[in-house]
Amino acid sequence: MNKKLLVLIDSVEFARTAILHAKHKAIGKQKHIDIVAFAYESAGNILFSPPAEQLQVIQNTRLTTLKNELVPLLESELSESDYSLNIIWHEAPEQWLANESDFENYEMVIKTRHIDEYCQFSELDWQLIRFTPLPLYLAADNTWRNNTNVLAALDLGSEKATKYKLNKDMIETGLAYSKHYDCQLYTCYTVHVSPILRDLGIVFSDEQVLNAFEKLPVIQRNLILEHDLKNNLHIKAGLAEQVIPSIAAKLNAGLVIMGSVGSISIKGKLIGNTAEKVMRLLKTDLLILPPEC
Repeated sequence: MNKKLLVLIDSVEFARTAILHAKHKAIGKQKHIDIVAFAYESAGNILFSPPAEQLQVIQNTRLTTLKNELVPLLESELSESDYSLNIIWHEAPEQWLANESDFENYEMVIKTRHIDEYCQFSELDWQLIRFTPLPLYLAADNTWRNNTNVLAALDLGSEKATKYKLNKDMIETGLAYSKHYDCQLYTCYTVHVSPILRDLGIVFSDEQVLNAFEKLPVIQRNLILEHDLKNNLHIKAGLAEQVIPSIAAKLNAGLVIMGSVGSISIKGKLIGNTAEKVMRLLKTDLLILPPEC
């Protein structure tokens, strides 16, 4: 089954970035691109309740405006692609996605991430990061970038089969991207060092990195060796939210691949986790792979 690509649009202003990424991924693979754009206008702040007919007029007008804004862009960028456009009136796109979308038909969700002086992601971005069961590609900006490298942020310290599988998926996905975009794949692993112990001089970062590869679980070492990535593996001690963005900048990474945390507590979803802290500091494209993707 040739699975489709799903492009989500919540802002016409930033739609072109996601569309271009979907177009490039579909080239040569005969993939259909489903484009779903969302619109919604709340009537909750109106002092009186408009009649149902007037609300319907408002909805139809907004949907028509959105369609008229998107169609010329799609005709221009996807003239040689197989695509469809669906415009949805929904207050919570992530709920629509969970309830209405058949994920088995899709290979990936693609969306432009929102970066401005105040935040790195929209609320929809975070909902997708936390809950989407598909690989999620968040494209960073409106600038089409070529010849930038790929960085896969691996968790190599665990012997769990699920961690091994996720690392393997990230490596194989990264290799496919680096081949497709004619660039280099790098991997990284952060050795955690307690800031308190480091400041007290009890633990030293250099000591933690020394022979770190040989100290990894055998299953993870073999994964790196089997894919001939030892020379492209960067191991550094510190906090992941500092280490990974630093390595990405040093290696000119335009795409960072990370694994989502899978099932975590409600508290964890509210206050965030290490992966979310890392993402907040990355201005690259992001590809988030869920467990068992």
